[in-house]
Amino acid sequence: MKPTQENLASALAGLTALDITLPTIEENLALDEALLIAADEHGAGPVLRFWEPVDFAVVLGATCRMLDDVDVVPCRADGVVIARRASGGGTVLVGPGTLNVAVVLPTSAAPGLGAVDTAHAFVLERMATALRTLGPPIEVKGLGDLTLGFRKFGGSAQRRLRSHFLVHATLLYRFPLEKVAHYTALPRRQPAYRAGRSHEDFLVNVELPRVEMVRAISDAWRELVSPTAPGCHLEELTRDLVATKYGLKEWVERL
Repeated sequence: MKPTQENLASALAGLTALDITLPTIEENLALDEALLIAADEHGAGPVLRFWEPVDFAVVLGATCRMLDDVDVVPCRADGVVIARRASGGGTVLVGPGTLNVAVVLPTSAAPGLGAVDTAHAFVLERMATALRTLGPPIEVKGLGDLTLGFRKFGGSAQRRLRSHFLVHATLLYRFPLEKVAHYTALPRRQPAYRAGRSHEDFLVNVELPRVEMVRAISDAWRELVSPTAPGCHLEELTRDLVATKYGLKEWVERL
């Protein structure tokens, strides 16, 4: 049973890692940012969160242009929601079969994390190392891609506040890859290793069970993630972020 806003606080209490999916894409994006704000402004500890949407949605990066990246007509015809997150990175299609992972850490957690590139590499390399314990020869390529044999199964983005940062990644593990080209265009900016390949030739699912990925990634972060719950501000922060940002057409279609 998926938690609602009303029972969110009790679901979080005492957890070091959160495996919690809210009903809508807007709420899930808002909760990722709320966890960052709770840590940066309200003294909550570092957090590791997993979530997986129940419906398909296109998620734009903060500075992505909707009409360049999204095939709007089939999205609207099929009821695929178009949303925008607060972090950078490119546009992605998420849905059942995508494991979304959010890591919130203080810049003091390790040397050099005040730099964007260092922080990103710190999180992605730790995630790749954790998943390699399950067998696949996973590598980090480009600006934060998780790859198998030069094909991408995971992308990532970052959002920073005063003393904390959020890195979130989307891992394809049992995703219908043909849907990506149906709803999204080829990105204008591509890493060199992509070599101009189509979505179909570039993307791949990592063939690992969800429960094993969650366990391996959780184990990798255990010593850096506080057992303290994010606090009483989280429900209000999430609700306010949906009302003032993620749920607004002005935010989604601003570029």
